[in-house]
Amino acid sequence: MKRKPTKQTILIVEDDPQVMEVFSLMLEDSGYEVRRADSALPALLIAGGKLPDLILADLNMPHMNGLELIGQFKSYADTRNIPIIVVTGSDEPANREAALKAGCVGYITKPVTASDFLAQIAECLPMPAAKPKQKQKGT
Repeated sequence: MKRKPTKQTILIVEDDPQVMEVFSLMLEDSGYEVRRADSALPALLIAGGKLPDLILADLNMPHMNGLELIGQFKSYADTRNIPIIVVTGSDEPANREAALKAGCVGYITKPVTASDFLAQIAECLPMPAAKPKQKQKGT
């Protein structure tokens, strides 16, 4: 019996429910498993469970902004190597520079087209780990 390949998991950290819904639908329709957090603290708790393959983080959020959240992810051994893409309404060069300096692998400015959004995500996602082939009996 063949096992279904495991879907890659993307954690979306976004405080706008409408944006969260649109991003979630685009990703789920493209075959990704989506986990959601509306602010930094739930994101840290969710990522501390089953590690996501990629994190999408807004910059402007209540309680802890996206750059502070990225700093938290990068400070823990379990999460420091997870690729993070900032998705924000800010096209300020200083914000882009700060995000990349903090360790982000990408920066997407809202609004974004579905094709550009999904292309950047696919480019930044690590390749799924190859499963070793099992030897067939009798060989």
